[in-house]
This record gives sequence, C-alpha cells and structure tokens, in this order.
Amino acid sequence: MKTRFNRLITLQGILICGLLLSNCLWGHEVRPAFLGLEQRNEQTFELVWKRPTQTTTVADITPEFPSHCQLHWTPPAEITADAKVQRGTLRCAAPGLGNAELHITGLNQSLIDVLLRVQWLDGNIQQQLIQRHRPYTSLYKNTSLQTAAYLSLGIEHILEGYDHLLFVAALMLLVTGMWTLLKTITAFTLAHSLTLALATLGLVKVPATPVETLIALSIALLAAEAIQNRRGKPSLTARHPWVIAFGFGLLHGLGFAGALAEIGLPQSDIPMALLLFNVGIELGQLVFISVIWLISLTTKNLSAIQLNRLFYFPAYTIGTVGAFLGIERLVSMFL
Repeated sequence: MKTRFNRLITLQGILICGLLLSNCLWGHEVRPAFLGLEQRNEQTFELVWKRPTQTTTVADITPEFPSHCQLHWTPPAEITADAKVQRGTLRCAAPGLGNAELHITGLNQSLIDVLLRVQWLDGNIQQQLIQRHRPYTSLYKNTSLQTAAYLSLGIEHILEGYDHLLFVAALMLLVTGMWTLLKTITAFTLAHSLTLALATLGLVKVPATPVETLIALSIALLAAEAIQNRRGKPSLTARHPWVIAFGFGLLHGLGFAGALAEIGLPQSDIPMALLLFNVGIELGQLVFISVIWLISLTTKNLSAIQLNRLFYFPAYTIGTVGAFLGIERLVSMFL
C-alpha cells in the first residue's frame, strides 16, 4: 500500500509540472461570460452581456447576431471589480431570431467560455455553454440543453481551476492510506458543497479576492504539512487530515461559488444550476483523482528508493506555487 501511494506521489509531480507549464496556470480565467436574452415581443429582446475582468483586462469578445437584427447598447456600462456588464435592446426583422445562428466574435482566441440563456416569449428557455473551440450556436426554443450547460460548467471549472486541483493533490500527498484518503476527500466535498450552496443562494457573501488569497495559502500550508509529516514530525493536520480538509473545504466552496453567483442568473434558475454545477465539480474532481490512480499502474518498475527520493519534488512545487499565488493575490488587494 505504501509503495502504491509513493507511485501516486511521483505521478503528482508529473501532473503538477504539466499544470505549471500550461497557460491555464498563469492566465486562464475560469469564470465564464454570460449572455442573457429575454424576448419582449416578436421582434424585441432585452440583452445582458457580462464579461469577467482579470486585473484591468476585459475579454475582447462580442456577440454577433444575424444581419437582420440590430443591437442598441444602453449606456453606460457597469464596471465592477469582477466584471463588465452591458445592457441593450436587440430588434430583429422577419424571420426573427428563432433558428438563427449566434457567433461570439473573438471567443476562439480567448481563454473563457460563454454561458447563454435565452428566455422566449412563450416561456421556453434555452441554456447552454458556448465553448471557445466552437464559438457559435443555433437559437431555438428548446429546454433540453439546460442541464448540460451547468454540468459542463462545473466540470470545466474544477479541471481548469488549478488552485483547487493543487489543493486536492496536496491532500493526496498528506494522507497515507485509502480509507484516510476517502474520509479526507469526502470531508472536503461536503464542506465546499455547503458553502457553495450558501454563497450561491446569497446567504453568505464574502469578497472574492480575500477568499482566493486564503485558498492559495491553504495550498502552501498543506504542502508544508506534508513535508513535515514525511520527516517524521506529524502535526494535527497529518493525524486528522479530514478535519483540515473540511475546514479549508468551506473556504474553497466560496471560491467555487464565485464562478456561478457572479454570472447573475435569475433566482428561478439558481437551485437547478447549483445542483448541476456541484455535480460537475465532483465529477471533475473524481476524474483528476482517477487519472492519478490509473497512471500509477505504469510506475511499477520504479524502485521504492527512487519513489521516495521524488517525494519532495511535488511537495515543494505545490508549496511554491501556493505561496506565489497567495502573495500575488494579497498584493492585488492593496493595488
């Protein structure tokens, strides 16, 4: 069992290197843009266009409608710390907007996706995720895509949310048995599900930047605890990792909520969106853990000594990244 976990440690080092070398680590904005259309009559739609901001940068993407539709923006645009929100009116001549094709200009060159919500005059709602590798969709009165949109958003958020994956990887460095790992991951899941629900429903509201800063520092702390435990100096964190996982899971749930609550969905959509988004997060988390386990089967030829020597590489890598992100986000709070 210990040898198997040592193999996991080696694989975590490889996966973490991949994260460090990927664009998502240094610049991928995992919050989606939001395009909302609400039909007022046969020719007119009220439009909301919300793009996430990163420092002072706003994604250079724009919805492009058919030539027989005219979009009139309502000034001024609303600028917040997290997004730029524009509102307007879309008027379409015959044959209207039904069965038309919508393009998001510049999306294929960006690092985000767009969550689309269209409420038709007859009450039907179309919801889906427009992804950067396919920056267009057809508009039609259908509700079948509603579940897939939020499920996909949750899966994408966790798999591209490198700080959350690094935290899970750090937990796997800290635990030393399958039963302990199961309890630890379960505690983390329950905790972030709780605060995700509270924050998304508006019962708890915490500024995003302090939350993201503490999440980064939690990664560095877990990495340091894993190193101390390896050196034969186990702390409360190492002896009862599920307790720490639950505590920090509450914090991570607030971070997950930022990707959903900031979209600005109507209240009627939130319960279903919350459920499916959370299911997507859990599926993505299971994929991450399963990949480590499956690939670990290919490391059987490595000796125990080789695996032991490689322990500190992923631990120090995780700790360094967590500390860097924590300092970077802390500094941004005062700029």
